[in-house]
Amino acid sequence: MEEAEELCGYFEGYTTQRFVIISVFSLFSFFGVIANALLMAVFRRTLGSSVYLFALSSCDLLICLTYLLLFGVDAGFVYLRNTTLFFLYHRYIVPVFFMAKVVQFAIPFILILITFERYLWTTREKTRQMFAVVFDEKGRNITICVVFVMSVVLRVPVLFATQVKEYPACDDYFRSESVSPTDWAKDSYAYRVFDFQIITAVQMFFPFFVLLILNLVIIKRLIAEKHDYATMNSSGGVLTSSLATKKMSFGPGNLPENYVLLEVAAEVMRESLLHSDSSKRSSLAPAANSRRQSMFQDVVIELKESSRSKRSQLRNAIYTMLAIVTSYLVCNGIHLFLTFLERFESSVLYESDDQSQSSNFYIVLSDMVSIVYMVSSAIRIFIYAKCNPKLRVEISNYLRRRESVSGHS
Repeated sequence: MEEAEELCGYFEGYTTQRFVIISVFSLFSFFGVIANALLMAVFRRTLGSSVYLFALSSCDLLICLTYLLLFGVDAGFVYLRNTTLFFLYHRYIVPVFFMAKVVQFAIPFILILITFERYLWTTREKTRQMFAVVFDEKGRNITICVVFVMSVVLRVPVLFATQVKEYPACDDYFRSESVSPTDWAKDSYAYRVFDFQIITAVQMFFPFFVLLILNLVIIKRLIAEKHDYATMNSSGGVLTSSLATKKMSFGPGNLPENYVLLEVAAEVMRESLLHSDSSKRSSLAPAANSRRQSMFQDVVIELKESSRSKRSQLRNAIYTMLAIVTSYLVCNGIHLFLTFLERFESSVLYESDDQSQSSNFYIVLSDMVSIVYMVSSAIRIFIYAKCNPKLRVEISNYLRRRESVSGHS
């Protein structure tokens, strides 16, 4: 038995049920590639302000693509006994595995940047000014580059820790090559500590708690902002008094759109005063003054509607990120559970009669982690469409323009 294990590489079989499941989700990952390519095209139109969302869509596309290449192709050559897929798989497995690790590392930090930017939308003007340099167009480009450089640098050891080992004396072609750790990875205690304790803490624990706390704060402030807005409306609308205006401008739950609305309101008020002075000088008739007052009231009503619309757009953007981050937290929670089991070498991970063989529970849980991560990346387009009507319209308009261009050509 030992001789056979030395002559041939590790081989993990596929039941028909597992092959069908992996195949179905491989097709879903292909849809994820197309969906995220569409999101990238939409976000590219406003790249200056959407660079984080563009980067997130790029990473999601790569997650779906690497799932297809790592799991879909693996299922194909193992279950179908396809020699061509087997050969190709072992030619690209190491760089694709490295790319998957880089992207997995980058995604939570991109989510932190996006979530923190949304969090700033719910803070005071002074706080926003403190981070204005970080979240302007140049700052976004710099921070996203820092995230990707950090992800590549910290995951480079994977390239030196993974190899495709050949077993030329093996009679079974499908065990003649196998992915395995290098001798350096097996012998280096420092690498094991780095790859498990440090990477787990930086990639999983830190983002998990940061995102959880930020989103709890955002939800709390959204509720407070909604309550303040309802109170303001019940007390007479957006133009009740200068005191109400100041309170609205600098309240802790206020959102950036309020400043735009206040500028518009001030302009309307100035124009109204100018018209009023002009009317006095010209001794206009009372009917004219009445018409002007009616026009001003119409403008105020439109301003209120604009306020509601802009607040709604901003809340939709925040709700979108809440949904995306929630899906990530679910994925990370399952991954954390598996990591703890692996860390403490739980007996449920191995067959009771053969500790060298993974249990069905371990295989199912491992597959579930990969599937859930891929699915969360593939369905982001549905989250955007459901939680953000404005973006839903942009996606629809982009598709119509593409159809129009194709029709004319």
